[in-house]
Amino acid sequence: MAKLPPKKSEENANEWLNTYADMVTLLLTFFVLLFACSNLDETKLQLIFQAFQSRGQYLNTQVDNLDINASETGGVTDEDPSLEGGDGEMPQSFEELYQYFVDYIDENNLSDSIMAENGAAHITIRFDDDVFFDGNSYILKEAGRKVLNGIIPGIKAVQGSIQTMTISGHTADDGTDKTRDMWLSAMRANSVHLHLLSKDTIEYSKYRLKAAGPNEPIESNDTREGMAKNRRVEIMFIKSDLNTEDPDVIKDILEHDFGLGSGQFDPETPPKPDISKLPDGSADKVIGTIEDELNNSGAVQPTENEGPSIIDSSAFVAGTDDDSEAE
Repeated sequence: MAKLPPKKSEENANEWLNTYADMVTLLLTFFVLLFACSNLDETKLQLIFQAFQSRGQYLNTQVDNLDINASETGGVTDEDPSLEGGDGEMPQSFEELYQYFVDYIDENNLSDSIMAENGAAHITIRFDDDVFFDGNSYILKEAGRKVLNGIIPGIKAVQGSIQTMTISGHTADDGTDKTRDMWLSAMRANSVHLHLLSKDTIEYSKYRLKAAGPNEPIESNDTREGMAKNRRVEIMFIKSDLNTEDPDVIKDILEHDFGLGSGQFDPETPPKPDISKLPDGSADKVIGTIEDELNNSGAVQPTENEGPSIIDSSAFVAGTDDDSEAE
């Protein structure tokens, strides 16, 4: 009977692993040697860092003493011509963002369809609806994407100075279904939002969406031109570093962030109450009645040589039960 061949020894079965490990070690040593022989170029390292951070969308060639977190704090210089964001000079502050928008609009001859405005605490850029959408559509046109791509670098550059970015959709009151108008304005605002979001334009927590429908017109709906102006998309930026002791800042926030008319909060021009609805004997009724007597009732106005006209004080005293009986 034939015998089975003896089994080979398994002691050397994994010797290839040793060879592979030696090769990897030699390669590592080779790259360490190359690195030791080269000069460390900080500029190139920062450019590489930016390329990874922005996924290759923009580079800052002015990298002397550059904060590597510039994409979050501002100061990025965009030179990607595909974005068409002006001459490559990025805004360095919230205030400069407004001028960046104005320059972009002027350089691309878009003043007929895009407008920028600013205040003490906000910046708004307003787009006619045909910039982004065809009639009754919420699909963002290619031309609209190009316009958004043009302003995105400036927004990115100062996003650390932006507290919120509100995208609002608006329609015109043309007598049709207002529920559909509200839905369309919401979908249009969301289409712009999704494009900006896809470009990592700003921190997600800073986005706000608003569907106004036909409820916030800026022109009369009686004309075709007015309705065209009311159909729009607005992007409003609120500044993060606010001086809350500045009355202009407070008015701006009340009007544009909270939607409240600032006049009713202005201490210099307080609202005048309806005197007829005030209780007899109240200080406000006394003051209001005096003002009416002096200003509206033909009473003689005081001058340097004469005192105020005599006013019947009984008009300010609340009646009593005894007075009622006497009458």
